[in-house]
Amino acid sequence: MVLQITFLGCFLCLVANMAAAQASATSRDVNNIVQGMMTAQQENKARIRPVTIKRDYRLLDKQDVAKAQMVANITLLPPDDQQNQSQQYQIESSSGGMGEKVLRDILSKETESAKDAQKRDISPDNYEFTLLGEETLNGRRCYLLGMNPKRDAKDLMRGKVWVDAENYNIHRIEGSPVKNPSWWIHDLYILMSFAEVDGMWMRTFTHAVANVRFKGKYSMDSRDVEYRPIVQTASRSHHRNSGILAGAAIRP
Repeated sequence: MVLQITFLGCFLCLVANMAAAQASATSRDVNNIVQGMMTAQQENKARIRPVTIKRDYRLLDKQDVAKAQMVANITLLPPDDQQNQSQQYQIESSSGGMGEKVLRDILSKETESAKDAQKRDISPDNYEFTLLGEETLNGRRCYLLGMNPKRDAKDLMRGKVWVDAENYNIHRIEGSPVKNPSWWIHDLYILMSFAEVDGMWMRTFTHAVANVRFKGKYSMDSRDVEYRPIVQTASRSHHRNSGILAGAAIRP
């Protein structure tokens, strides 16, 4: 009996030690992945060049019928470019009544000047990350991380992020905002996809679905359809071309 109890005690200690070692290894793995992701984001910011993006926005009802559509030309500026903070997007076409106003509000919010942008970053300052496993996405092996916000803020999401296992670029983010952006909207879920565009790693597609009070389920898709580089002169104070007329510049 004493031998059996001793053996059982040793076995439990062994199992506990293995679990602790596995947890420690997982923690190191997560930290390494997150560090690689942060390095990749900094490198991507350094590669951003001025470009005009043509983006198509569509608002769909629960039957996936388009209720509004808008096409806009938006200027993307490098993070260190402080010139022309305003007058830098142009609505090329739009239709859809009240739905059109919703799309215009989304565009306005999306392109407003970034204030305290670091408070919205996918970073350890704003999130706790957990390793959920691995998945193949668009032919690339990715680490799947859980994102848990460190504070209740409307610009933070609770969800998942897919990180490339080789270059640590973010391929996809899915989740729900910690706080609803409006009393009119609840159960908001957002998906964002990223891809390489002419050497730059950028968000190229967004899908958002929500229940609107008294209206039911609606979804919004925004998709990049064209990219035009902006030719810079010796002075960076003149960033103007036919695609930069009204609005604000997007900053990564």
